[in-house]
Amino acid sequence: MRQISVAVVVLVVASALCALLPDAAAGFAGDIRVDLTHVDAGKELPKHELIRRAMQRSKARAAALSVVRSGGRYSKSAQAAGVPVRPSGDLEYVVDFAIGTPPQPVSALLDTGSDLVWTQCDTCTACLGQPDPLFSPGMSSSYVPMRCSGQLCGDILHHGCLRPDTCTYRYSYGDGTTTLGYYATELFTFTSSSGEKQTVPLGFGCGTMNVGSLNNASGIVGFGRNPLSLVSQLSIRRFSYCLTPYTSNKKSTLLFGSLADGVYDDDSTGPVQTTALLQSRQNPTFYYVAFTGVTVGARRLRIPASAFALKYDGSGGVIIDSGTALTLFPAAVLAEVVRAFRSQLRLPLATGSGSSPDDGVCFAAPVTAGRLAVPRLVFHFHGADLDLPRRNYVLEDPRKGRLCLLLADSGDSGATIGNFAQQNMRVLYDLERETLSFAPAQC
Repeated sequence: MRQISVAVVVLVVASALCALLPDAAAGFAGDIRVDLTHVDAGKELPKHELIRRAMQRSKARAAALSVVRSGGRYSKSAQAAGVPVRPSGDLEYVVDFAIGTPPQPVSALLDTGSDLVWTQCDTCTACLGQPDPLFSPGMSSSYVPMRCSGQLCGDILHHGCLRPDTCTYRYSYGDGTTTLGYYATELFTFTSSSGEKQTVPLGFGCGTMNVGSLNNASGIVGFGRNPLSLVSQLSIRRFSYCLTPYTSNKKSTLLFGSLADGVYDDDSTGPVQTTALLQSRQNPTFYYVAFTGVTVGARRLRIPASAFALKYDGSGGVIIDSGTALTLFPAAVLAEVVRAFRSQLRLPLATGSGSSPDDGVCFAAPVTAGRLAVPRLVFHFHGADLDLPRRNYVLEDPRKGRLCLLLADSGDSGATIGNFAQQNMRVLYDLERETLSFAPAQC
């Protein structure tokens, strides 16, 4: 009799979750403001070391983005296995939430450049190091494996069906991080910084074979445009974040839900500007922006608009990304920007400096010169101009007598606006109006 009762309970829970999943957004009400923690927070590293580590992470991210945007959708290792490349799992910001009944804590990397929501499970035969206990499906009364007929199972490009009631998945990132496991539905609990809780059913990957890098997190939350992402599953039409500088003691914030136009009332310190979001049929996950040019000092550089155009084949274009630290430009564009800074700074390039994401682009600065005057840097968009604060694009290292620009070569014809440029900015993604808005803020 007890076995029959347990079976009935499991069946009821499964039926309820499967029924709720397509309408998960119906159970998601109001705004939720959650904290974002930088992956190097609490390590008590000096500023130059924090930025150096972020630059190194940008290198893998840039390589993966380059493969995707250039139309070569597969890396050499992944091509043989037929696995599409996403940006790397070596990301920058962590969001905390809980999964299951009763809730089990999970800390996952935020990624605006991928879609899958997943975490490692305690059934893993290949596991990566993480700060939290592995999620245990067996300890949750609301864990339900997704059937192969489930809509989200079909949205996973590489999925399998060992049994009709079990959907398996494989998902790979450009830095070699790969997760394989079971796709399931579960109750996710998000706790606002004010203490309010929201619990919603979501489809997610329960990783059982995981290799690569999670940067000491438990999984990855995809915030991209495809159906598997958190944004899509919850039908979130607006979300925003405000990223604090790496050296700040304050946490960054992520705000999602039914956001009101007053999102800037709390922390903006300047005018709100808005430009268009674009989308690529070849790379639909990414958030492309209508970028039109660059000003250094008082001079707008003579770079043709075609240098930033999103091509029909998926190459080119400019994306905005929370998971890349540096701003990445095509080699020819970067060369123009560096040339303009060099002529206005009247400083030579530092020995060994180039456009490598390992060190940015550095100039030799006199050690005794104190704080140097640096030309302003402005990013131009269709209908908007981002006049970057000095701290968002310059790193001074007096120990080495260097002044570095937080820019690097993208490795292809596309560009990426990284998170250094976005620090102390309120950035709002409006997927209903297909716009991106930003304003300076004290995050």
